[in-house]
Amino acid sequence: MFYAMITGTGLYHPDNLVTNAHMEKLLGQPLKPSLEGKLGIKQRYITNDDESSVDLAEKAGEKAIIDAGLKPEDINLVIVATDTPEYISPATSSVVQGRLEAVNAGTFDLNASCSGFVSALDVASRMVMSGGYEHILLIGVYNMTKFIDKTDVNVFPIFADGAGAVVISKTTEQGGFVGSKLIADGTQYDLLGIYAGGTKHPITPQRLENKEHLLQFLQPLPPDRNIKLWPPMIKDLLAENGLEYKDIDHVFFTQINKWVIDEVMPILGLPMEKTTCIMDKYGYTGSACIPMALDVALKEGKIKKGDNVVFIASGVGFAVAAALYKW
Repeated sequence: MFYAMITGTGLYHPDNLVTNAHMEKLLGQPLKPSLEGKLGIKQRYITNDDESSVDLAEKAGEKAIIDAGLKPEDINLVIVATDTPEYISPATSSVVQGRLEAVNAGTFDLNASCSGFVSALDVASRMVMSGGYEHILLIGVYNMTKFIDKTDVNVFPIFADGAGAVVISKTTEQGGFVGSKLIADGTQYDLLGIYAGGTKHPITPQRLENKEHLLQFLQPLPPDRNIKLWPPMIKDLLAENGLEYKDIDHVFFTQINKWVIDEVMPILGLPMEKTTCIMDKYGYTGSACIPMALDVALKEGKIKKGDNVVFIASGVGFAVAAALYKW
């Protein structure tokens, strides 16, 4: 029997640091107090005009491969989880594979919006456990500032760019991926998204003029949805594997709202020390935020061998993914 273990991690962000004070100057008006008070965002990193998703993904992938003690040619598969791809076609993962010179790797992209990384963690781990792959490089990358109206004080300050990567390796040592749970409600597809540029709404001069090619908020998102959703979903995942809330050693959430995490942790009966929040330093980085937070937690020594680690992420669509790992 084979197991799937995370053997390396990597984080990369652009050089362009924008603090909240700098953001106010860019917008020419004060930011909402809730940005820092509720969301917990104090700064963010933003790509320059000549930087793209592949630039971020390549750097994070390089770091994860090195951290795993491998070379690019050791990688058998490159998966990129993103909803801000380099192109509509070809796949972002193919461009990353070429840049990394991972000559023995196949590629594909996975788009489950901001739940993409955890969804792909499920897929990659099961592929490794099948015995068909030795090492899979999984990268979550987010370059949403390319799709943001940079004059909107309600939107621009939240979003940021970055990439996080993991190497998932086959092992006979018991541990690693334990289980997962994915849910969705596709009837909620029309709340928030980028709706122009695909086959339903091709790009036209009028759509560009109306800024329809940018991220659009069509309906309000329920503010307490994740507070109600995450705890029972985690409980079910744990119960399926003979565990309870108290058995969690560390839990990673979508990094967009510190207030929500503050509310969820007491429901789980866990102290804040058992989670990692990075939105104060990195803003909201979508499908990259959980692997970025994982890299930070590991570098800070928050996770040790034998720990039960939970990942849970929500994304528009509506899609939610949770995974349980034994470190």
